[in-house]
Amino acid sequence: MNLRARFRTVVAMWIFVGLIGGPFMLLIAAAALTASGPFAPHSTVSVDAQFSPGEEIKVRGKDGASLRPGEFMILAHPSTTDPAAVTCQWKSRVFTTGEQRSGTVEPVPVEGVERVVTDTRSGVEYRPAMTTARGTGWMEIDHLTCVGNGVEQFAVTEDSGMSAMARTSAGVAAVLFGLLVTGLGFGALKLTRHWARQPAVPSPHLYGHPGPPAYGPGPHTPRR
Repeated sequence: MNLRARFRTVVAMWIFVGLIGGPFMLLIAAAALTASGPFAPHSTVSVDAQFSPGEEIKVRGKDGASLRPGEFMILAHPSTTDPAAVTCQWKSRVFTTGEQRSGTVEPVPVEGVERVVTDTRSGVEYRPAMTTARGTGWMEIDHLTCVGNGVEQFAVTEDSGMSAMARTSAGVAAVLFGLLVTGLGFGALKLTRHWARQPAVPSPHLYGHPGPPAYGPGPHTPRR
């Protein structure tokens, strides 16, 4: 396969990717911007640990809930709990210097989940109370204690929903990428049409090979 044939193959692949993948990315962008489909608020979570009001739970490290560093969501049962009535205190691990930091969990409203979520393992319904995202000390929370009026049980989970800002950013990025890929696909299609309109180059020997030169009478006539 020569270079020209390879280039035509690459162009044909870009036509397929652009005219199929581009619109698909635009569909994903529409779902993200409208909070529908895979970006819709989810109603199920996988609870990582449960604890009673006033009980201190270890959320990270050995013999704990083994949550990964980062944000997590705090749930309250029953599902009729008012999130504003829930307060939580946190402690860090004890450092080598003997210091242990502590404070109040800054309540960040939960986004990307329904008002009532169901644990996929136990079937218990919870009310999302808060998430530790962007809160003060959210990276240092190793021990957690929560209380709340009327709360019978608390739970923590890493299945936090996608925030509106993150969803919008994903939608805008999908729009830009989808338009770029679609534009490349149409550009490749236009290029193939340009090739199709080009006239075929006639052969310099349209009627076959001219054969050996003919010699007529004259000074260059070969001797016999």
